[in-house]
Amino acid sequence: MPTPPILEIYVLWHPDDEDGRVAAEYMTEHFHGPAYAGLAGGAVEVYRRSMGWVSEDGPPRPLPFMKDLPAGLAPAQLTVVVPILSRELARAVRDSEDWREYMEKVFTADPVSASASQSPWVAVYPVASRSDLSGTHLSDMASTPQSIRPRTLDDPTLLARELAQAITQRLHRESGGAGDDRVKVFVSHTKRYAPDEGDGGRQLVEGVREVLQDTRLDAFFDAHDIQTGEDWVARLASEAGRNALLTIRTNLYASREWTQREVLVAKQHDVPLVALHAVRTQEDRGSFLMDHMPVVVCPPGDPKPAIEAALNRLVDEALKKALWRAQRVYLETEGFDWLPAHAPEPTTLTHWLSGRTLASSDPNVVIIHPDPPLGPPEQEVVQQICRLVGVTGDVDVLTPRTFAARGGGAGDD
Repeated sequence: MPTPPILEIYVLWHPDDEDGRVAAEYMTEHFHGPAYAGLAGGAVEVYRRSMGWVSEDGPPRPLPFMKDLPAGLAPAQLTVVVPILSRELARAVRDSEDWREYMEKVFTADPVSASASQSPWVAVYPVASRSDLSGTHLSDMASTPQSIRPRTLDDPTLLARELAQAITQRLHRESGGAGDDRVKVFVSHTKRYAPDEGDGGRQLVEGVREVLQDTRLDAFFDAHDIQTGEDWVARLASEAGRNALLTIRTNLYASREWTQREVLVAKQHDVPLVALHAVRTQEDRGSFLMDHMPVVVCPPGDPKPAIEAALNRLVDEALKKALWRAQRVYLETEGFDWLPAHAPEPTTLTHWLSGRTLASSDPNVVIIHPDPPLGPPEQEVVQQICRLVGVTGDVDVLTPRTFAARGGGAGDD
């Protein structure tokens, strides 16, 4: 199922800079990894630019916006360049006219000063150097774009998160999203804790708050403190394009009415979700609303690593949704009825079916969502629910991989 390229990431560094090589290897592994593997082909690609193209000590191969692509190939909707700034790169820019011209083309390709740009877009996110580059020509070039903090060079997971967040925000802005483009994390938690939890639940919530304060993410706590629940529902729904929900699942979380409502609304609006699982003893019954989302276990002791991992995954989920939304424009032409960013479940399926008018001319229902696919028992439940609301034809639930494996065609056997 070929779709036009959506996102291409080019990591650019000087060949003598070891930080650049390490960062490029990690970003290649991360953006080609499980978090994005479920999308249709062409959603995200990562390329490296370091070794000289024309001469051994010259700049690397030209980037797509520097010259026409061969054979009339179309550029990606968004080309992201990540220059790893370093003393080695600064010296090359100072001493080599070719390097200087190459880097000038990189930094002038991003229309950050324009009120709006047109697709295909170019975004440049330099990773700040560990060294002081003030007074260098490279530093002057890199003074305008949003930079990624140098400490990310010591923590590649943080580097991937900051880059994924920046790309998500750029996609939101360039696609006409309203309001602040920062990824907003709604933190869903309960203020009631089981006696055997002690102060652990409150300390975990405070730990999430402290970690979020050290990020570039926007955050919203205590949604259940709003007196009128509809206000929160309307707010989440209107901002669903840039929101993500982090659930702090302590012992009583799954049984509380308001936390159930928060998860329900988030799922019905296809908002990215991640659960920080911190049940210390037991849950009396759990909740069927709380599953079907990525889970990060938070063991007793220091919660910070688990909090960081949950936020990393949440930002990946936000970018994954943005990419799926971009691909959906092309997938809709294949005849799919529903293209959710998450695999269907009773909570979301019933919400979608309630707003759908069954067409007698086409009794079939064809759904596609990112991989991994549902298991056979899960598909049976989806089919049973569709039958209950009057679907008389086939109910087909596909992913990009299963669709491609049978040769394409939403209505084929």
